[in-house]
Amino acid sequence: MATEAHLHQMRFRNTLTFLSNGFGIGVWSIEIAPVRLIVGISEAVLGMALFGFAAAALLGMRVGARMSDRWPINRVCGVLGLAFAVALFLPCLARDIGTLVITLILLGATNGALDVAMNTRGSLIENRYDRPIMSSFHAAWSIGGAAGAALAGVLTGFGFGPVIVLSIAALFVAVSLAASSGAYQPPAPLANECSSSCGKRRQLDPRLAGLCLLAFCALFTEGAIADWSSIYLQGVLESGFAIGFFAFSAGMSVGRLGGDRAVTRYGRLRVGSLGALIAGLAMAYVLWAPSLGTACICFLLTGLGMSNVVPMTFSMAGQVTAKTSQGIAMAATFGYTGFLLGPAFIGGLTHFLTLPLALMVLVITIGVIALTSQFVFPPKEADYQSARK
Repeated sequence: MATEAHLHQMRFRNTLTFLSNGFGIGVWSIEIAPVRLIVGISEAVLGMALFGFAAAALLGMRVGARMSDRWPINRVCGVLGLAFAVALFLPCLARDIGTLVITLILLGATNGALDVAMNTRGSLIENRYDRPIMSSFHAAWSIGGAAGAALAGVLTGFGFGPVIVLSIAALFVAVSLAASSGAYQPPAPLANECSSSCGKRRQLDPRLAGLCLLAFCALFTEGAIADWSSIYLQGVLESGFAIGFFAFSAGMSVGRLGGDRAVTRYGRLRVGSLGALIAGLAMAYVLWAPSLGTACICFLLTGLGMSNVVPMTFSMAGQVTAKTSQGIAMAATFGYTGFLLGPAFIGGLTHFLTLPLALMVLVITIGVIALTSQFVFPPKEADYQSARK
């Protein structure tokens, strides 16, 4: 049996893993533009190169699941973390489109594999805690992403190029992720092996389909808001168009910081369905009556309401399958697919509808989350017990 000290140690290490991964992605999000200028390609060509990153991430998620099944989860997180750190540095060396595509494929694959591994470890730790802690891991990722983007923005503003910025980021990520792997390996059944209870789980629980739908809709919405909120507000407001995604991100961070307590007190069902209801109403209102005030409040409420859907979904997906990594990989794959399709789908609709009408699709996807939550998440009194049956 894992002692309480070991569990706290594991939780700290996994929090550091999420923080470091978010930090690396935050830095890369800022350095995309300088790297494009160095390589000398258009935005359209960059978009095709970034598609390689996305496709590789989907493949990497399957690889990460297989690795998590076969080897100790701490070792897997450590190896994939170091691989991610190396891949994070490589794009700054690209001088032509071919090299850039190769480095982005490596970065996407290692990021996707690490995403599944660290969520798998988070679900395993949460199982032993017997109370919600997954939202705290995702909050660490959001905080790390903001910190990474801020640092990269400051360094770039002072004239440092991608080689310096990505070198600093890769070094930080490598050191912190190496420290987060550690030597301690959780004993079974905390390790990603089937315990006696695994035999009672069906290989493909019917709830997994609903969880995959939740992940798809949640990240479809997040991806669309990330790419289109500023463009929408720029078209309807004379100033403050950047406030939309900032408020949404702030709501997500705050919601995830308090998410574990909310799930403990109210249960997944209430947090998921009521949160989605609030987010849907807020999104509909900002599309109906846009102003600087409604943008701040409504996007904040949208982020707050949506904040815990993905952590709860990943957590439960790891509990309803025989292998924790199997369920998380499936939910993550559907979710990441939604994240990629969301912006493109909204963009395609703008050829036939106005942008505000196109964005009403997000109200529908949030509504699907609220409805699906009723069938997927158990009531509070049976929250963790039923999830494991």
